[in-house]
Amino acid sequence: MLPGRLRAASAAASAVQARLRAALAAPPAMRARPLATLAAGFVAGIAAWRHLEAWVPLLILAAACALLIIRSRHPALIALLGVALGGLRQEWSETRAPIPLSDVVEGTVDGPPRVYRSLGDAGDAPPVTDGSFVVGRVQVRWFHKPVPLIGGERVRVRGVMRRPGRATNPGQFDYGDYLERRGIDAVMTLQRGESLEILEGPPALSRLRGRVRGLFDRGMAPDVAAFEGAIVLGRREAVADSLVRDLQRSGTAHLLAISGQNLVIVMVSLWVVLTLLGLRGRALSLLLLSLLGFYVLLVGPEVSVLRSYLMMAAFFGADLAWRRRDAPTSLGAAAIVLCAADPNQVVDVGFQLSFAAVLGLSMLAPIFHSFTGAGGWMWNRLRTALGVSVAAWLATAPIVLWNFNLLTPVIVLANLVLVPLMTVEFILGLAHLALAPLGLGLVTGAPAGLVFAAIGLVSRLITAVPCSYLYAPPPPGWLMAAYYAGLAAWTLWCRRGPPRGWKAASVVLLVLPLGLSGPLRHRAPEGVLLAVLDVGRGSCAYLEWPDGRNLMVDCGSLDALDPGASIAAKYLWNRGVTRVDTLVLSHTDADHVNGARSIIDLMNVRRVVVPPAFRGWEWPPGVEVEEFEREDRPEHRGLVELLGPPVWEKFGHDVAPNETSIVLRAGGVLLPGDVEERGVDELFTLEDLRAEVLVMPYHGKFFRQHEEFVRRVAPRTIIVSAPEGYFSPRVIDALPVKPRLTGREGAIEIVLPLR
Repeated sequence: MLPGRLRAASAAASAVQARLRAALAAPPAMRARPLATLAAGFVAGIAAWRHLEAWVPLLILAAACALLIIRSRHPALIALLGVALGGLRQEWSETRAPIPLSDVVEGTVDGPPRVYRSLGDAGDAPPVTDGSFVVGRVQVRWFHKPVPLIGGERVRVRGVMRRPGRATNPGQFDYGDYLERRGIDAVMTLQRGESLEILEGPPALSRLRGRVRGLFDRGMAPDVAAFEGAIVLGRREAVADSLVRDLQRSGTAHLLAISGQNLVIVMVSLWVVLTLLGLRGRALSLLLLSLLGFYVLLVGPEVSVLRSYLMMAAFFGADLAWRRRDAPTSLGAAAIVLCAADPNQVVDVGFQLSFAAVLGLSMLAPIFHSFTGAGGWMWNRLRTALGVSVAAWLATAPIVLWNFNLLTPVIVLANLVLVPLMTVEFILGLAHLALAPLGLGLVTGAPAGLVFAAIGLVSRLITAVPCSYLYAPPPPGWLMAAYYAGLAAWTLWCRRGPPRGWKAASVVLLVLPLGLSGPLRHRAPEGVLLAVLDVGRGSCAYLEWPDGRNLMVDCGSLDALDPGASIAAKYLWNRGVTRVDTLVLSHTDADHVNGARSIIDLMNVRRVVVPPAFRGWEWPPGVEVEEFEREDRPEHRGLVELLGPPVWEKFGHDVAPNETSIVLRAGGVLLPGDVEERGVDELFTLEDLRAEVLVMPYHGKFFRQHEEFVRRVAPRTIIVSAPEGYFSPRVIDALPVKPRLTGREGAIEIVLPLR
């Protein structure tokens, strides 16, 4: 009896073991790609260890889990090994000590300087620009100066060095963290042109790079030459902002950067020439990769270019190691090399977009290709291009939305038109580099100009289509995870069953929640929310009521080129806000208005309230502009009470812009703009100036009646929108309550009870 039961128990145990092995068995595709599996674990390990401290217990846990795997080469074991290696690499990278601060830095300029904007041409001298270059672990910035550098020079620079600033507003891009990830520990500001001393000239490669870039000026219009320089050599600073904006909104701005597509075109062009010369086999592959490597050096050692080259070298160079070409394996090899050299690549948006796009092309594109029936030559090419476009967008849409607050469904069609045009333009640019030294630049310059005009026209037409693009808040983290989990499940579902059109259409159900990220993120305040954002030397305040109505007062800064896009809109998107009901611009000074146009465009502003000083300004179509000037008494307009400015014509002469500031009170907050002595005298004629919160006028600078003004307002909280050293200590010290300064706290948020 007992032996029978033992045999039955043994058989049951064997069955359980067999089922366990079957469950743990990996698909053949995974077992055939151990390098891709190792890379996935390596990247995951780096990402996880960025947020975890106790890495040793987790490493032991990973080893213990590995011992439970029956098969020694199981992909799960390889992935766990990658996690451990990634964690060790990340832990090792965090031991670097920052460099000490100094007023002198000496070293080699790391690549071509980055130019942010050009301020004109000074004849034969270098143009006056704003920009930066990197020396060692220091970023050197210059403003309104000619800087005669092309990259690779050995220099000595004197200036003011400080640690990189951090983001001080919710949702704002943390540029300091970005510099730290690039290995930059300090920022130096170049004070004068003579503070830059060139100790040694640029190397031959840098000089060659400069001469090659100059070839586009032969036989091409300036705007066409700038565009060709961007797509062929990777320098996009001189491309018109309007064209860059249209390409961003159509989802095709990546075409301006050197990517895998550009390298493929270069490789195919070289392949055609070398094949005609009789080269074949491994010699051809080796020479192709060598010449492509020289092109990468010519473009410059940008991370995005190196990333594309490594992926292509691993794929096309597989036959050099007697291996078959495999996209996931090549992708894994490139990821391991890049992340081993710099683990910060894991959080770089370019890295994420590149690898997500390639994964999408390899996993999703065949699905859409199978869902469209075969036909003639033209239809087969069209359905292939459509499948590639849809797959790449589905794989990258959440990343683009998270980083750039932009959804571009029109990219599916834009790629079908713009990619061929950009390919033709790129080929014309390569041909121009060969013909321009022979004096034949017009042969390629003229058609390049026509294609450039077509690209601009098509991008404008595409972005003019309703709902072609959508600015939206970033999705919550759980929604990102759910999206990619759902996309993976959808991929498996489609691959296992027969192709059906309704299966392909069902992917829309995954995309729709991304457009609802605003309501998912938004939380209505319990009272009146006041947010005074840190814009440096400037002003931007936001008010929101529990029922969703909101108001923004001013949006400007002397320290940010576009505070509307880089600070105010980012803050609103971070709150889940997608529109602003009313924008009030107190007066015309740049530190209050230079971000207004971006807010109007990005936040669907339909009503703007301004003083008469704005007469003659041009406004976007569809915006209702309302002028206000107080005559005898304050005016109530909805939730807002307008207290100024008064009618200044009675003085019989011009009034300074500050004195024309709109003064308003809303939700218990008094926002007086930049009124000074004359404007404050006018406010004293009103019976009641009291408010719960006062945002100090004129950024806390001195005016004669500052003590009396604060006494009449009688605030419980005083906020000063100014950095350290920009306000008057005499005014601050005289305040009856300790003020809150944006320069010290960053963005200041207060919730006031409803009145």
